Amino acid sequence: MVDNTETKNTTILALDVVNYSAKMNIDEKGTTEKLKKSRNIIEKLVETGKGRIFNTAGDSFMIEFNSTYNAVESAIKIQESLYKENSILKLDDRLEFRMGINMGDVIIDGDDLLGDGVNVAARLESIAPPGGICVSEIVYNLVKSKINKSFIDKGKQKLKNIKDEIKCYYVDIKTGSVDPNKFKIKSNKSISKTLLSVVAASVLCIVITASYLLINDKNNKTTEFNIVAVAPIDIVSDDKDQINLAIGLTQDLSGGLKKAAKSLNIVTLNKKPEDISNLATDIGARYLISGNLRQAGEAIRISIKLTDTSNKSEVWAQNYDKQFTVSNVFKIQDEIVKSIVDELVGNGAILAQEVAKSFSNKGTSNMSAYECVNFIRGQYFKVLSPEMHTQGVNCLRKAVLADPDYKEAWQLLAHMLAWGHSLYVPFLQSVTLEGLEEAEKAIDQAIRIDKDFARAYATRAELAFYKKDWKSLISYAKKAYDLAPLDAANVGHLSYIVTMSGLGCNTKEDTKKKYNIDSETCSRLNWGGELSKLGNKLDAVSSLSFDNYGLGFYYYEVKDFEKMLSIYEAVPTPDFHWWNYNMGVAHHYLGNTNKANEYFSVIKPLYGEDPINTMLEGMKMWNNHIAFQEYMKFELENNYGYN
Repeated sequence: MVDNTETKNTTILALDVVNYSAKMNIDEKGTTEKLKKSRNIIEKLVETGKGRIFNTAGDSFMIEFNSTYNAVESAIKIQESLYKENSILKLDDRLEFRMGINMGDVIIDGDDLLGDGVNVAARLESIAPPGGICVSEIVYNLVKSKINKSFIDKGKQKLKNIKDEIKCYYVDIKTGSVDPNKFKIKSNKSISKTLLSVVAASVLCIVITASYLLINDKNNKTTEFNIVAVAPIDIVSDDKDQINLAIGLTQDLSGGLKKAAKSLNIVTLNKKPEDISNLATDIGARYLISGNLRQAGEAIRISIKLTDTSNKSEVWAQNYDKQFTVSNVFKIQDEIVKSIVDELVGNGAILAQEVAKSFSNKGTSNMSAYECVNFIRGQYFKVLSPEMHTQGVNCLRKAVLADPDYKEAWQLLAHMLAWGHSLYVPFLQSVTLEGLEEAEKAIDQAIRIDKDFARAYATRAELAFYKKDWKSLISYAKKAYDLAPLDAANVGHLSYIVTMSGLGCNTKEDTKKKYNIDSETCSRLNWGGELSKLGNKLDAVSSLSFDNYGLGFYYYEVKDFEKMLSIYEAVPTPDFHWWNYNMGVAHHYLGNTNKANEYFSVIKPLYGEDPINTMLEGMKMWNNHIAFQEYMKFELENNYGYN
């Protein structure tokens, strides 16, 4: 028989009036009025704390919170508000509540919740002091560093109808007729004076090396609370502007999460996995953020949900309905970031580092600048045409003039100015060092706006590449990696730069001497290869293609042409001359002469009568002309319609 019982993990707040029956016998009308006032206070503060009352029975309430922090904070505020209401009354006339809070699995029964998660909360409430709050150990561990209150260790308690003893704590608030420090409950065992060690420290103080091993060792995979995967926002439309908006929203959401809670490792995926449980085994991610975007005229709806990959349960979900403006898009992003961080704090992420108080993603309020950045992120990087490159550079120049504080526009402008040298050598012969000077100024501006902007340092490393400044390249690349080791786009960009700086590693000694190929070239190649493999794993089919091209060049250099071919086959861009060129190279070395010729024939018209010198001359601006003697030597030895 199939068990269709639906369960979830959540936080329950149980509260009940102290001596309610006795008070009703003495003054039924007055007690009823006081309960009504108390209920109004409770309902208002529950709503503020994003909780849900799912059961009431006269003087008792059962409340659900997706965030453990919100549950405890709301309970404190309720008790403090009720205490203020009671302060004008005589002691015997006061209506006091006991409260219990527990986090655990519950059974969903319509709008009601059942099970041990609820039962334990109710039993904790029964042993709380009047006007006080009793929390389970799991709740205490999740909030102790975030709540501005002390906790009183009451040891393990045997609760009615609960099989195992539960360790509990009182929140030290002076809001009742009984001091929680002096309020005693039975304990079958002596209370331990030693608090448990902080689990969060071991979870969140993950060094880069450990993060890397976590990703690559599938045999020792465990999900970590601080690793969160972000899937692309789905869009049910063929409209390019909406597609670009969804891509931009995904990237900005990832960046906002990283900024808001630096202890989180954010992995940005290129596509939503068919089976989210694979995220646990592949990259160790405990949570997946996914959603969809719908736009109809001036109205926009963004639906976001947070899913626990360990059991595929939905932790949190929310719809955002706004009029479509740039400022509203960024407001939605900020709201999503706030909510997700809050949920993670309350559902086991245990963010040891302080969550940023300001979540604001400044972005831009300029619609044209925003659309330009999304155009680059979306259409340009998928098509990679010289026409789009020119269009992109022009619109980015206008974007930074329209909004000088838009860091993403400055970074993309610097990158586009630099990257054009490698992408469109035959077409951009007129691009000179002045273009690189403009790129330098642009990336300086991006870093001034945000000194922790990882992708800006990756672009800084790219500019060092053109100067053959290998020391600076590695320094900037390491900084970019340290800031965002699981950002697929960032890692992919770095992998391309570092790998290309290592080409020529396996050339003959006389070639190395002729072109001054330094002794550290192979080290850069090897690190570039590792970065490429990591980027490819994080983003199996990269929309930016960086990690794929970096990995393709790496496999060329180590003579693994089958893998080289598989990499380029994964990112088909038939209108892009470099893609055709690399496909031809791979097929050539695999002995597929006819197939190689098919790809070379596509780009033959671009290079004229002397393709080798045309390309090499163009590559002189781009420092990698050093390695291209080796990379293109087969053309000198074989006739593919060029000679």
